[in-house]
Amino acid sequence: MTIPKYHLEGLFDPAQAHPDEAHSILMRLIPPGSQVLELGCASGYLSGYMEQVLGCRVTGLEADQAATAIASTRCTEVHTVDLDTSNALEPARASAPYDILFAAAVLEHLKYPERLLMAAHQLLKPGARLIVSLPNIAHWSLRLRLLLGQFDYADYGVMDRTHLRLYTLKTGHNLIESQGYHVDSVHIAGSGLQNLVNGVARRLKYPLPKPLLPGLLAYELIYLAHKEGS
Repeated sequence: MTIPKYHLEGLFDPAQAHPDEAHSILMRLIPPGSQVLELGCASGYLSGYMEQVLGCRVTGLEADQAATAIASTRCTEVHTVDLDTSNALEPARASAPYDILFAAAVLEHLKYPERLLMAAHQLLKPGARLIVSLPNIAHWSLRLRLLLGQFDYADYGVMDRTHLRLYTLKTGHNLIESQGYHVDSVHIAGSGLQNLVNGVARRLKYPLPKPLLPGLLAYELIYLAHKEGS
């Protein structure tokens, strides 16, 4: 069997993950029992967690057929779809409307993410949430590499060679709000300083602080938004 590029052998397990890694943050933002439309579900390791642990009902859309073959064993409904096509969301229409539009580390792979976000409006309930994660091209390490004349692609990470779009804190915000959503909060992953401060807050049982210098320190930017006009 072909192993997809973006794959976990089992479902996401928060007990085995750092509480401030991207997957942990993303899953905490999902209300239990939600009807979820997941764009780019990969092999369903998050979809399956949402269904089997959070009691959600997930419709997953994914371009990689090897990934959807696995994802179909982990969640209720999966379709093999090129998300850059104009009718990409059509297979998800039968299970609409949705409480959550979920797009984790996928929009940067697309030629037309704006069109996809706009088209999703008609499949969402009033008050629906949008949860998006994007890699931050303005992370301090990438700024330093660029200063040194380095701009090298890799197999994974912000410089994944399959990324077609590059985002900063501001341009990620603009992507979402220009398509009829309002950003309510931003969370960050991949910041050692943020993880340290959050760890202290947890030990002292204080509320978690706001993101520290997100445009500079975030390796991954996580946006929580809602559909406007509802």
